[in-house]
Amino acid sequence: MEFSSDQLPYLIHTFSIALVVAAVALFVRAFFLNRKVAAMTADMAKKPVPELVGELEKAKSSITEKLEKGNAAMSSLLEACAGAEAQVRQIDAGLPPPNFKIDDDESLKSDIRAARARQLELIKTQGAITSLTSWEWFGSKSDGDKLIKTYNKLMISAFNAEFDMARDKMRYNSFDTAVTKLYSSVDALERLAETVNVLISPEYLSLKEEELRFWHADLVRRQEEKEARKREKAIIREQNREYGHASDDEDEEDDEIENQLALCSAELERARARAAQIAGDELAKLELEIEKIETEKQELAARFERATAQAQITRAGYVYVISNIGSFGEGVCKIGMTRRLEPMARVVELGDASVPYRFDVHTLAFVDDAPKLEKGLHKAFNSRRVNKDNPRKEFFFVSPEEVRTLMDKVGIKSSWYFECDAREFRESELMREAKLGERHVKSASAELPESI
Repeated sequence: MEFSSDQLPYLIHTFSIALVVAAVALFVRAFFLNRKVAAMTADMAKKPVPELVGELEKAKSSITEKLEKGNAAMSSLLEACAGAEAQVRQIDAGLPPPNFKIDDDESLKSDIRAARARQLELIKTQGAITSLTSWEWFGSKSDGDKLIKTYNKLMISAFNAEFDMARDKMRYNSFDTAVTKLYSSVDALERLAETVNVLISPEYLSLKEEELRFWHADLVRRQEEKEARKREKAIIREQNREYGHASDDEDEEDDEIENQLALCSAELERARARAAQIAGDELAKLELEIEKIETEKQELAARFERATAQAQITRAGYVYVISNIGSFGEGVCKIGMTRRLEPMARVVELGDASVPYRFDVHTLAFVDDAPKLEKGLHKAFNSRRVNKDNPRKEFFFVSPEEVRTLMDKVGIKSSWYFECDAREFRESELMREAKLGERHVKSASAELPESI
């Protein structure tokens, strides 16, 4: 490229300005770099390099820990969000998630959730409602389709509400009446939608009847359990008469004997420790006291052995799996047995005085050989005992699901309840929060770290 003689002075001037600007920029950059180097040199003069490296490693470790906590919290939030979104989609489709009671069996919950999933899939594929007429709204086909979709959703919502009412009124001996009510509801709703020719499909009606059968089967199970309780009581009464049981309070007596034995042993240890430090007449008196305590301990030990032997003779009873998250936290279960005619009385008794909150029951299984089953469960979970020193303490770091799996393997079937009510504990927590002026519900967001 060639430049004229007139342009050359301007180019030289422009190039000179650019060089001056670049020089100023380099000077400023060099100035700040020199300051940074000086600051780093000063820091290195104050602290040796290994110490500075250690501080940086510590800061890096702190950031890494926060990042791990943040990722874990984010995963938990995403999982909770996915579950909530699934429920919202189900509600939007006109099929709300089922409401279970705390005493609903886990098998029932599994069956109902599976049935609702099949119903939701049919609704999504537009197979739950049949539209016999194509509509136009003031000449608009799209507005007519919107009208039909609105009617479809209303029909589904209304029918599901009628289903819930029929289910609530159903008893173990009134299944046919509930089914009749279901079909009557369909007829009534279809008459109301006769103008737009919208009908509930036979496939969807069949799925709702299937769900109704699951609810009815649970009512039958509950009734059978009531009748079974009567037979179980008769077996235990006969067993008690055969082996000379005076009452059904022997679980309490066994625990009382064990507690007395532990107190007696502790008292004996203290007396022996004192005896090693004194002499003379006071020692003679203490030796008599030690002899008396030893005699009492031997009598208690003999009583405890007889009680244990008697428990092994009387075989039929209830094996229970209970937990107490307010007292022991999550992931801890007590696995024991009782020969009480009313097994829940034993559970209530365990939560009366020795722990701050009542226990939640996960299962009460009546078996012909309760000591054998209890011993087998204790052996299987022996490595996960809470108290490694005293095998009489029946607490284990296990979940109810794990115990159920093991009991299923040995052929013991019973009703299971995995969710913990923990009403006393939760209400106490709310009362404490209210007193501190922090009345709020703990949520997943509250568990987020302050920073990452």
